Amino acid sequence: MGTKGAREGGRAPRKLHLLDATLLVMGGILGVGVFFNPGQVAGLLPHPPAFLAAWLVGGLIALCGAFTFAELGATFPRSGGWFVYLRECHGPLVAFLFAWVVLFVVSTAALAIMADFCLGMLEGVAPAVGAAGSGARSAWSITLLCAITAVALGGAKLSATFQNACMALKVGACLVLIAAGCLLFSPEPLAALPPPSTAQDPPVSLLHGFVPALLPILFSLGGWQMLGYAAGTVADAPRVLPKATILGVGAVTLITLLLNLDYMRVVGLEHMAENPMFAAEVARRSLGPTGETALRLGMAISAVGVLTVTIFASPWVFVAMAREGLFFARFARLHHRTGAPVEALCLQAVLAGVYVLTGDVETLVDSVVFIEWIFHGLAAAGLVVLFRRRSDLKRPFASPAFPLFPMIYLLAACVVVLGNLWQNDARLSATGLGVVGSGWIAYALWTRRARRRGGQ
Repeated sequence: MGTKGAREGGRAPRKLHLLDATLLVMGGILGVGVFFNPGQVAGLLPHPPAFLAAWLVGGLIALCGAFTFAELGATFPRSGGWFVYLRECHGPLVAFLFAWVVLFVVSTAALAIMADFCLGMLEGVAPAVGAAGSGARSAWSITLLCAITAVALGGAKLSATFQNACMALKVGACLVLIAAGCLLFSPEPLAALPPPSTAQDPPVSLLHGFVPALLPILFSLGGWQMLGYAAGTVADAPRVLPKATILGVGAVTLITLLLNLDYMRVVGLEHMAENPMFAAEVARRSLGPTGETALRLGMAISAVGVLTVTIFASPWVFVAMAREGLFFARFARLHHRTGAPVEALCLQAVLAGVYVLTGDVETLVDSVVFIEWIFHGLAAAGLVVLFRRRSDLKRPFASPAFPLFPMIYLLAACVVVLGNLWQNDARLSATGLGVVGSGWIAYALWTRRARRRGGQ
């Protein structure tokens, strides 16, 4: 696209307000994990007090992360979010490696996985989507990704409006499920459930299972950083970003806790651990035979919402990289009317499409989880160091009891990294390190190219 259709280094119209931004945060968090990950936690912590305590601790850690990123976002309210924070705190190499891992693996591969999941939830009511691994499923996945990318090409407000509708539907579905479990379900039929395959509790102590249980919990409560990526589209960003981040994380944490109480009441921890589709069982027992179908449709809508947030927000990291001279300049261009990063959106769609055609990429995504959490820790540490090193830096938002929250989040990030390394096999960890190593090579080649061009 030439300069007639886009403006290089232009600024996106700041059209998103507090409600849009808060729902964007919630949309990035409240995905499909809340319908599956509690089962993993129940398997590790099969005792109700420990199970609930783990979710409460996870929620508090997420709030510490929200305060940390709220302060960073208010201080640097620019497109690119996390990339910008790392660039300011730790320099261009760390920021580049972050962008390499997130954009070339985490976001784009996750888009392929989420699109396939969405269609899998629709398979029962729309057989035309095809079975998993079929050519039809791949074609529909790419079509879905292209359709949502087309929405993002219409600009920030159009994406936010579509995402807000998805968010309203999935919050409504969660609230209906919670209300049905509390008001319509009678615990007497619980005896009719088939017994779990193993009668005894897993031979694991609460202390031994608590840290591994935090990994799926924090995964379920992650995704709120997406708003920071698109900070350049938010009106009055220094004021709105902190409020939206904290409100969004707090609201989703509350919904998640209520859902887990509902799951425990309707099917119990043993059956949550045994049955991966325990949420569908909860819906069936609470709402009848149509409840399971309705929940599957709700999961599909939830997946569409997460796809919308990711597709809209992630390409702004490409934009930030280009503006910093760490990527091709054309990816800094924005459409002259909508302000959408057209080239960045198209590149993301192509990469996600390649992952769809590749097939199983979950192992690749799993291999970089501990790498991503290293960047979480670096962001928290960077915030503490930054204000000690640059005392003149304006702080539109200061988290209470600073630096308590970023220090807690840094500690949590270290625990998650060590926990992932402990659980991973050597090949998985080696794959993650290989992804970072390839980014390091790419950075070296890019900076060499930049020096040569600068010397001409």
